[in-house]
Amino acid sequence: MTAPAFAHQPVLTGELVQLRPVLPDDAPGLVALMREEALTWCPGRGTGVPALDDLAAAQQWYASCGRRGDRVDLAVVDRATGSFIGEAVLAELDRDNASCRCRIGLLGPYGDGHRDEATRLLLGYALDEAGLHRVETQVAACHVRAREAYEAAGFVREGTRREAVVTSGGRTDVHVLAVLAGDRTA
Repeated sequence: MTAPAFAHQPVLTGELVQLRPVLPDDAPGLVALMREEALTWCPGRGTGVPALDDLAAAQQWYASCGRRGDRVDLAVVDRATGSFIGEAVLAELDRDNASCRCRIGLLGPYGDGHRDEATRLLLGYALDEAGLHRVETQVAACHVRAREAYEAAGFVREGTRREAVVTSGGRTDVHVLAVLAGDRTA
């Protein structure tokens, strides 16, 4: 079975967050996010993604995101404030195997359900609407909150790439997690 390309950049709304297509105006938040994640390790940028450490590059990247059929780039917006708080990405679409990689990157807030909800919304889109069979992510061992949010959304840890990346704290392991369409419960 060959999975279709991502047909569109969806708008996904939960109680705490809304995921909507990224806009060039979101670029300052993306630059802040990339700088924060550079202190540890940012998985899932995908191939062909430029370094996004300056405003002009981030604006250009976000302006081009809606024209791709092989990835979904969504802004995570706090519904209470309307503020950009991160991004949710589906990338590296493998149509032949109906799979892709995902990442959720948030500037904050932490511990109040924003990350969990963004993860569930993105996963629901990938498996239910886009019809994928498998969604994978990689999480540096030091990103405990991110790993817990993925696991709460149904991801299963499949393995560990030992000392796979260098972070500001030295070498660290990377956990590989995935969820299959059949793993999900109502």
